[in-house]
Amino acid sequence: MVDKIPQNLKLRQILPSLVKFLDQEEIMLLYGMRQVGKTSLLYLLIKRLIKKNRNISKQIVYFDLENIADFQLLENLRNYDNFIAILKNKYQVDLRKKVWIFIDEIQYLTNPSSFLKYLYDRHKLKMKFIVTGSSSLEIKKKFSDALTGRIFRFEIWPLNYQEFLNFTNQKRGVISFEKYVLFGGFPAVCLKKESEIKIRLLREIYSLYIRRDIKDLGKIGNILAFNKLVRILAAQVGGLVSEVNLAAISGISRPTIREYLFLLENTFVLNLVSPFFTNPRKEVRKMPKLYFNDSGLRNAALDNFLPLEKRGDMGSLVENTVFSELKKNNRKVHFWRTERKQEVDFILAKRGKVAPIEIKYRFFKKPLIPPSLKVFIKNYKPAEAFVLTKNFNTQDKIGKTKVIFIPCFSLHTPSLGA
Repeated sequence: MVDKIPQNLKLRQILPSLVKFLDQEEIMLLYGMRQVGKTSLLYLLIKRLIKKNRNISKQIVYFDLENIADFQLLENLRNYDNFIAILKNKYQVDLRKKVWIFIDEIQYLTNPSSFLKYLYDRHKLKMKFIVTGSSSLEIKKKFSDALTGRIFRFEIWPLNYQEFLNFTNQKRGVISFEKYVLFGGFPAVCLKKESEIKIRLLREIYSLYIRRDIKDLGKIGNILAFNKLVRILAAQVGGLVSEVNLAAISGISRPTIREYLFLLENTFVLNLVSPFFTNPRKEVRKMPKLYFNDSGLRNAALDNFLPLEKRGDMGSLVENTVFSELKKNNRKVHFWRTERKQEVDFILAKRGKVAPIEIKYRFFKKPLIPPSLKVFIKNYKPAEAFVLTKNFNTQDKIGKTKVIFIPCFSLHTPSLGA
């Protein structure tokens, strides 16, 4: 196994958190969109195990279920106890010692839940399972409640901006941030230097998603209609989602639109963000806003990779990237909008505390607080409010609220007591 691990793997910020759970008996499930680096994380975990104890390498078994031989080996098990014989005879592990079992893309198995539960319940002290999955739909369908208490789940995202900088050896700044906004955070894309290759790879990732996850998993017959809706949604990032309007624009029925939105969310392509409100009579409380989880994938859906300064959608594209950064940092994100159309892009809320974030991606000469943000501050009196700019950095105050102007490439947010 060791000789198959690629050299010079880049570290991910989530890795230390994963390493902590290697010594726990529970199953570890790493799930997320395709091409976000789940397999590389498995390799990194294997390297950490071997670094800790070189002899462990003989006790590590790796199955790649996109490899037909590995898939058939596990799928054709008629008795799960035969798995023990496979470990002993084929992989020559010492069953008197702990065995580390890595299974990539486990959702391909017809019944991964029963497979893992059976072996975990009988051999949890001797077997540690670390598995990956690329579709929350498949995970939800195939991972039953029987695994409750037996499994730890970790959602894996594309690279955040700091990881992007680490992967590409760049410094924080407008130029690197705008490259990140344009091409997103898929690791393989980030590691390419030429824009043309990045674009081709993003197109291939999007095409693979349509061919495999949508056509096969989603069982969608009308791929043209689905593609049409995705392009409409990609053009509306940061906007309110109205099924009525989408149906009118696309010619697709509302039930079908609802089905497609559900599929897009559960295959990690986009997120629907719910509004923040305390006054249902004056504040929007139903319609969500939508954002793509990766701006590069969004641009691939539109087939538009023009530089930011040449785009009419620069503001919404930067907004989408900021949303993605907040989600990657495990923040619960909302937006705020009144019936009078006063709006703040993002609201972070926790334990009764709130922090508004407004994005104004342009040059500032002096701190100008957006009118809608002033209204929110007056109504909710947060300790801090943020205005994310292109390169402007200063502070101002409204009453007791500190208003922080900060470049998007230096994004940081309050802990809100976390």
